[in-house]
This record gives sequence, C-alpha cells and structure tokens, in this order.
Amino acid sequence: MDFSQTRTSRIIFYAALVFFIVLHLYYITAPPNGYHKWRESDTASVTLNYYQDSLSFLTPRTNELSSSEKMTVMELPLYCYLGALGFRLFGAGHFALHLLTILAGLGCLWLLYRTVKTLFDRTTASLAVWAMAFAPLFFYYNYKIMPDIMMLCLGLAGVYCYLRFLEKNNFIYFILSVLGLALAACLKPMILSVYLPLLYLTLRQKENRKRNSILFFIYICLSLVPLALWMNYSGWLVGRSGAVRIFYEYFSPLFFKRIFLQWPVELWIGWVMVPAFIRGLGRLWKNKKAGFYLFWLLASLIAVTLVARYSQHHDYYSLIFVPPLAIISGCGLKIMLFEKNRAWRWLAIVLMLLAPLGAYLRIENRIGGFENFYVIREAANRVIPKGEKVIVQDITRGAEKLYELNRKGWYIRDSSEFENVAIFVNRGATFIVLERPGDEFHDSLKFYFSDCVERLGPLYCYPLKKDDRADNKMGEQ
Repeated sequence: MDFSQTRTSRIIFYAALVFFIVLHLYYITAPPNGYHKWRESDTASVTLNYYQDSLSFLTPRTNELSSSEKMTVMELPLYCYLGALGFRLFGAGHFALHLLTILAGLGCLWLLYRTVKTLFDRTTASLAVWAMAFAPLFFYYNYKIMPDIMMLCLGLAGVYCYLRFLEKNNFIYFILSVLGLALAACLKPMILSVYLPLLYLTLRQKENRKRNSILFFIYICLSLVPLALWMNYSGWLVGRSGAVRIFYEYFSPLFFKRIFLQWPVELWIGWVMVPAFIRGLGRLWKNKKAGFYLFWLLASLIAVTLVARYSQHHDYYSLIFVPPLAIISGCGLKIMLFEKNRAWRWLAIVLMLLAPLGAYLRIENRIGGFENFYVIREAANRVIPKGEKVIVQDITRGAEKLYELNRKGWYIRDSSEFENVAIFVNRGATFIVLERPGDEFHDSLKFYFSDCVERLGPLYCYPLKKDDRADNKMGEQ
C-alpha cells in the first residue's frame, strides 16, 4: 500500500473526523457530569443565564449570588455567549453546548492538518490528526461543556496563520493570527506559550528575518491587548497569581508525578501512541528538525510550571501539550508505515486501530453520574417557584446544585456555616436544599426549617422561616 498517495492520506484524515464525531454523539445531550462536573455546571449556568435573562455579553453571571459585583469574574465568556445563541436555535438543552465543543474539536483537527501539511506533507498531517483525535485528554474534553477546546482551536488558528504569514508574506494571515491567539488567550492565557516556538521559526527565516523579528514584537503586543483589556474590565486573574507559592508548588511530588510521568503517556498521547512518538522524535532529532516541536513542548512545560498550583490538579491546563506531541507521533507513524520491514507497518496499523479504543477506555470512568439531574430539575420546578432564591448545601461553591435546580441563591458547605444561613435568609432566601434530612443536619438550623419537607430526587428541600437574628446580624454588618 502506497501511503504517500493523496487519496490514502485523505481517507485517513476523513476517517479520523468521522470516528471522532461518531464516538462523541453518545453523550451529546448529557448534562454536566463526571470529572470536573462543577466546572461544566458553572459554564452551563452562565450560558443559561445569558439565554433566560437576556444579559449583555459583558455581564456574564452564574447562579451564585454571594458576589455583589455586576458580573461573575471569569474568562472571556465567548463560549457561553455562543452557546446561548445555540439555545435559540436548538432549545435550552445541552445539545447546543456539546455541539459547540465538538465543532471546536473538529476545528482543532482541521487546523492541525493544515499546519502539519505546511511543515511536512499530507500523509504526516493526516496521521498527526489521527494521533490527536484519539489522544485521551483531547478526546475527553470534547465531551465536556467547557471552553478549553475552543481555546485550543483558536490557538491553533493563530499558529497556522502565523506559519502562512511567514510562508506567503501575506499580512492578512498576520492579522488573523493575532486575532486567533488574542481570543484564545482571553479564554486561557496558557496558550501564549506558543510565542516561543513561533519565535524560533521567525529567527530561522532566511528572508526578511530582521523585519519579521520586529513584526513578532508587534505581534506579541497586539495579541496581549485584548487579554489586558478583559482583565482590567472583569478583574479576572487580578490578585489571583500563584507566584507567591510557585517555589514550593514547583517541587510538589504530585506535580512531578503527573507532569513528567503520568499524564504524558496516559493522557496527552496515550499509551498506544508511545512507540510512534518515540520513532518520530528520534527521526526528527536525527534530521535536526525537532527544534520547533521541542521548543513548543518546552514552552508548554514552562506554562504549566508557572501555574503549578492549579495545573497539577486541573489537567485541562495541559491540553496545550497535545498538538506538538500529536505532530511528533504522526511523524513516527509515517516512518513506521514506510519501513521496509513489514512488522513495523503492521505495528503502525495496529496502533492506529487501537487508538480510539485506548482513548475511550482511559476516560470512560470520568463520564456519567447524571442520572438524577433531570429528576432534581423537574422536582425543583414543581416545588420551588420561579424567581425564588435558595440556599444549597454544596462543596462546589454552589455550582452543581444551583445549576441542577436552575435557581439563583447561595451555598453553604456544612452546618458550621450557621451564621451565613441567617444572612442569606435576610437577603431573601426562601428555600434550603440539603443532602440529608434537616433533623440530621444541625440543631442550630432547625429553627429555620418548616415542618414540610419535599424530596427533590436524592435531595431534601425545606421552606425557610425568617428569624430576627438574621436582621440583627445584618445590622451589625
């Protein structure tokens, strides 16, 4: 079989897209669930509030009311706002949000294909797409209602357009690259790590090197402007720097275990693709073509290290590793398929066939656990009138429970936060939703509970009675 033929390359490319889409249709209407359910719930609640309350783009809100600010402090709500527009087309279910994520994922694969085709050839590009489509981390977050895949898509758009600018000397690509990377940075600043590999390519240019070096400085400044403006407007990331903790977090055993040992082979490329990655890296190193990808990986490592406090716990921070690893793995697959030894060819084919299965088996345990979602929401619509404010017992800062109820309000983590209940009742809370019956919760809270209790699936809902102690507490503040 001649894998250099354009037809075969296209078959591999489109097969990757088709399998990718089909495998993600299974949960395309699923509510927030599984691993990082709280993060999905936050994102979905902002989207639903855009839709229900007709909010402007610049005033995103979750259902949690503790903050007195006019908006929720968060990344640029591009994903949420587009999702709200999707609600107008498909209804306020979860289909529109999952579809948006899948489309962003397909955009990542197409842009990776175009990027690798620019650097190598169609065959390597198609094989890199296959490796990325079934990289477990990328594969998993295409199931999620989160903006991280959109961030990666916009970041890859910035990389691809910048490569085209260097190749064609067309300033339209320069502008498009700035726009893509700027929007990506407003979703997750980690993507700015691509500055380093792009600088490497810029300095290696033989023609217009001096001019392009100056333009690259302008490129950095322009792509940082939207991020600075959004941070100044929203307060996002301001005062939240982990710099004071960087040193002891950097030497955290958990950080080293996950970033250097566990996640690269389990999540970023998957165990199945390890042989292809090794072959690809060896050949690129031998041919002195590994610089761009090694600088990309180094920049990604620097980025996750600078935010080690968060990146060691939230693996979506490390999605930026997936594209360069997929490109190297694609190179390795092509080398194996062109080996004279037939065993290498069959090994490459087996690895490609096993990649989708390996990805699904690795992330299967992260999906599910949403059986009670619609039971809770239906019961809440029956028991709690629209517009009523609630208190929920929720360790996720109210994100999960408030979204399940589709009500606005406040949260308490446990019965030790008695004083907060008094304050929230005074602010207008009329119901409290607990994970266990009130008579098992805490004696100090029983005064607030009416005798009538309603079941919201596995939860317990009590109408609240007002107490003068709440007024006194507020008067003291």
